[in-house]
Amino acid sequence: MMMRVLEDELFPSTPGKVKIERTHAASRQLHRCFASTSTLFLWTLLLIALTASYLSFQSFVSTSSRYFTASWGGLHWERQIRASAAVRRSDGLTVLVTGAAGFVGTHVSLALRRRGDGVVGLDNFNAYYDPSLKKARKALLSSHGVFVVEGDVNDAGLLAKLFDTVPFTHVMHLAAQAGVRYAIENPASYVHSNVAGLVTLLESCKSADPQPAVVWASSSSVYGLNDEVPFSESHRTDRPASLYAATKKAGEEITHVYNHIYGLSITGLRFFTVYGPWGRPDMAYFSFTRNILQGKPITVYRGRDGTNLARDFTYIDDIVKGCVAALDTAEASTGSGGKKKRPAQYRIFNLGNTSPVTVPVLVEILERHLKTRAKKNMVEMPGNGDVPFTHANISSARAELGYKPTTNLETGLKKFVKWYLSYYGYSRRLGGKSS
Repeated sequence: MMMRVLEDELFPSTPGKVKIERTHAASRQLHRCFASTSTLFLWTLLLIALTASYLSFQSFVSTSSRYFTASWGGLHWERQIRASAAVRRSDGLTVLVTGAAGFVGTHVSLALRRRGDGVVGLDNFNAYYDPSLKKARKALLSSHGVFVVEGDVNDAGLLAKLFDTVPFTHVMHLAAQAGVRYAIENPASYVHSNVAGLVTLLESCKSADPQPAVVWASSSSVYGLNDEVPFSESHRTDRPASLYAATKKAGEEITHVYNHIYGLSITGLRFFTVYGPWGRPDMAYFSFTRNILQGKPITVYRGRDGTNLARDFTYIDDIVKGCVAALDTAEASTGSGGKKKRPAQYRIFNLGNTSPVTVPVLVEILERHLKTRAKKNMVEMPGNGDVPFTHANISSARAELGYKPTTNLETGLKKFVKWYLSYYGYSRRLGGKSS
């Protein structure tokens, strides 16, 4: 009996009917499969669409966030730039000042603004020294109608936007990584700012329409191991004593290339130990003042043969007059669309005081104005890139720029001390801070 049941199951009496039913069943399964696949496909498409929409929204939010939080860009930003660049005198200049919140940059920007030139500043507010001092300088500039953009000269996009917004007639390039000794600690910062930053700026200038004339800050440090005095622009500058000096010398060669190939009008200014109000805290006269007032010892370096170091200290107002004169006498660049049409002006000048003073004499002057004796540690000068003396020959600047320094160190330091005591809140009774 069992065998019969098995046989009926295996060999049914109506095989055709079974075949048709099996065919219908297979068809239904196939239909379900396709229906399921279609549904899955539709769900997949929907998921992809939702994912794409989400990512697009995220991208929009991210882009919008960057737009609203960026330190530059936007209609309000452009209005501030154009207002700051507005000229207020006939035949006035429109100047982009890099390093505008720096020591020299602040003073030059104020001088230009006060005489009615259009000025737009650019500064990255780095932390090489106290950024709060740079912010205070920015506030000072703002009170005189000078807008300072927070950005880096290595930002080609920012520079392009600035030149697209304002047809600058001149660029006063003062942004740089300063200081001789710091180069031992952070050499990359000097290459980044003084070489790469300069090239980025020059690339923007040569592509601008119109091309601006460029005046920029080189340094007396380029004279390096030169022992001919006073230092003249015709002297050798191929033996730098520090990385800082090497980057400034490289800058002179780089600017010559852009002058030769692209027709940029170039004027390089070799500053000699600039000092004065709103100065740099890393400079000796500044740190000496701080330490003397705080009763801390100061380190005074001497040459290895026991000689006193000497510097051609140059007061900030004299340097500013040289910078402005360089801008006023700069000829127009001769390129267009990145191509040179004819030879362009190329100049280099020393801007110094021509009267070197030893560091011990500097300390004596500060002691008189601060009415406080300094605690001095006399130390042999280490091999950190400093040179024993600087002395400027300014005959070229005098002849071509009408440059004539008028402030001696005694007078200049008196003005600096007055500013220092006021800015840092010292009372009239020297040696203590006002409450």
